[in-house]
Amino acid sequence: MALFLSGCLYSVHHFNTGVLMPAGHSQATLGVGRQPQWHCRNYHTDSTLAAHACNENDSGLEAARKSDIFKGSFNYRLGLKDRWGPFPGAEMEWHVEAPTGPVTMEFAMNLALPTGNPAPTPASFHHKLGAGWGIGAWADNSFFMEYAASKSVGRPLFFGNLRGTYLATQLNQVLGGDFSAPLPSHRILVFQAGLGLLYRLPDWPVAPDFLIPQFNLTLPQVPAGDLKFKRSDVPPVQWDMNFGFGWAF
Repeated sequence: MALFLSGCLYSVHHFNTGVLMPAGHSQATLGVGRQPQWHCRNYHTDSTLAAHACNENDSGLEAARKSDIFKGSFNYRLGLKDRWGPFPGAEMEWHVEAPTGPVTMEFAMNLALPTGNPAPTPASFHHKLGAGWGIGAWADNSFFMEYAASKSVGRPLFFGNLRGTYLATQLNQVLGGDFSAPLPSHRILVFQAGLGLLYRLPDWPVAPDFLIPQFNLTLPQVPAGDLKFKRSDVPPVQWDMNFGFGWAF
């Protein structure tokens, strides 16, 4: 189980709106989308080449090719405090997403930031700052910080978020390297930006309480798997369109 929940790759289902759950309340969100898969293909035989980097020779017969597979996630948030010092709220967050080589598990703490609205006036603008870590499968773990903000316009809630991740070592980044030292480490910074819309649904029994379409951008893109790619093999930016739905209780 520990190995199964130890993926090195970043997550992309970022449904954080900047609105924290009240103390004692929680929210569960299911996410679906697609995961890009990159392969080395030989144009003459159309066979997969996994022994070396793409475009390694000068013949021009090898190139990286992309396919898409289904991706899913589960996110759980629990409100801890309605006020913690200067912060008007605190919550914990747990996120699982797959496939990410194979599964990424993240833990985070989120703190609400002041909105400037005098109490008890309700605020239509919310924002938060979060920090957490993801379990790495190789030599180290991933660490990230995220800012999210949202604005209510009637029933819809428009939101955006920014995340910086000090990504755990990917196995393909150290293949062929110096293994004289145990667990060689090669970490990189990855930046992500997301935009989305949370739409609150009527209070129907069993049915989800909200729907979330979300668009996410990742730079630089890090291909999943143990195949080694050159920088010119894959685009520098990864685009993801995700869809979430969930319940608050």
